[in-house]
Amino acid sequence: MITKKTLLPIAALLMLPLAGCTGGAQNTAAGGDEPDASSSRTDPGQENDLNCTRISESALASLADGVDDDVLLGYAAQDGSTWYVAAPVGENNVLSDTVGLWVTDGDVEADEFDGTWTSANDDADETSTFDRSSTADDDNDAAEQALSCIEDAGESVN
Repeated sequence: MITKKTLLPIAALLMLPLAGCTGGAQNTAAGGDEPDASSSRTDPGQENDLNCTRISESALASLADGVDDDVLLGYAAQDGSTWYVAAPVGENNVLSDTVGLWVTDGDVEADEFDGTWTSANDDADETSTFDRSSTADDDNDAAEQALSCIEDAGESVN
């Protein structure tokens, strides 16, 4: 027969594994904001299994210098030696309907970005001072991956 005296320790043991769980366990913080955080994040791509590379602060600052509005976030995908970088543009940032797509030959993960930028879609062309790329293909797999990472990041914002 189970009594209150024996039931309480059993219940406590069963609840112990659940003590560390929270309802919002997904990391929505920006990569690199926490000590030992990685700049390569997968949480925006968890829904579509993409490896989303968040561009470094140096690359973001370089991109923002040529854009007419706020650029606070950028995700990239690599195709050979070319990086496709998608970034929402405007005051709503991640929730913005305007998402530029640029290409660069520089390393977007480097602490000291030293590449050049060209626009790869109409939103990038209309919101930045960078020339339009004659070789970039916005239907490229890497381009679509970068754009998808931004879309997923916007869906995770509450």
